[in-house]
Amino acid sequence: MIKFFVSGNPAPQGSKNTSAQKRKGVYTGKVNVYESSKALKPWRELVTWHARRHKQATPLDGPLVLTVEFFLLKPATTKYPEYPIGTPDTDKLLRAIGDALTQAGLVADDARFVDVHASKRWAIDRPGARIQIGEIGEGP
Repeated sequence: MIKFFVSGNPAPQGSKNTSAQKRKGVYTGKVNVYESSKALKPWRELVTWHARRHKQATPLDGPLVLTVEFFLLKPATTKYPEYPIGTPDTDKLLRAIGDALTQAGLVADDARFVDVHASKRWAIDRPGARIQIGEIGEGP
């Protein structure tokens, strides 16, 4: 079982923006596609860095369990004081984690996660994510 905490502001992955390509002021007919969240790159770099510290000789490559608890900064005012039920979407937060774990070489592919548990809570002391990875049948 691998467990670690990544301190930082969790960022979603998956929403895209587009812009038309120009060359010498003329549209080329091609489109640039890029992530909507500017916070994604630094967040994924943090997760990748922490995951590499737990990397083994070979990436985990069997059926895996992933549990992630996201702790988000609570705004000064919110309609939802108990839970962060607005954006970012939990599934988009998970995409960033899965891709970072794969990029770090900790897991062979994020498709190996056959059992996934995720939660979002307001951060009490610091934002971040508590990540736990294990093989199916491995105890807590």
